[in-house]
Amino acid sequence: MAIKGNGITASRNSDLRPFSLDAIFKKLDPDERAFLTSLIDKDPVTGIYNRRKFNRDIELIAAVHKRTKKGSALLIIDIDHFKKFNDEHGHQRGDEALREVTECIQRSLRDYDKIHIYRYGGEEFMVIITDVSLKDVFQIGDRIRKNVMAACPVTISVGVSHYKELSENLQSLVDHADQALYIAKKKGRNRVEVYNASE
Repeated sequence: MAIKGNGITASRNSDLRPFSLDAIFKKLDPDERAFLTSLIDKDPVTGIYNRRKFNRDIELIAAVHKRTKKGSALLIIDIDHFKKFNDEHGHQRGDEALREVTECIQRSLRDYDKIHIYRYGGEEFMVIITDVSLKDVFQIGDRIRKNVMAACPVTISVGVSHYKELSENLQSLVDHADQALYIAKKKGRNRVEVYNASE
């Protein structure tokens, strides 16, 4: 198989035509489509969405703002010293800790925000929160942090940015949240930081 653009081409037989995921999906019944989507878009360890799904869903932020003129926020959550935790307790316990942190994040959010939690890679999570002010999203981030600290064997650091109040486009939204996360780690971890251009 050879990947070309958005489609996959079977290279061993020149008579076979290129096909795409869209073409495959059209041939499946609803249950088969749901199963295939779960394999493609879900993280197998935590059961939440993965980076691939995040990269598509972040476009929703601009669409929501265009329609409602209300702001949205991005939280980047990183488990503190997770490599050390894995080294000391093993990867199986590390996977359990990832699931525990995921459950804490879910419990800390409004029902309609729970569908926008993503495992971005390793010990890093992304959370998209729509229709929220900068003040409110800081409180949400701190609630997540406190719930993780109370219920999990690890702590987290959180970087926050806000579309339109702080960031004018989606790329800067991600970059600003990442910079805020860096500041949270620099200041000692287990804390929430909002992007500040002066830092």
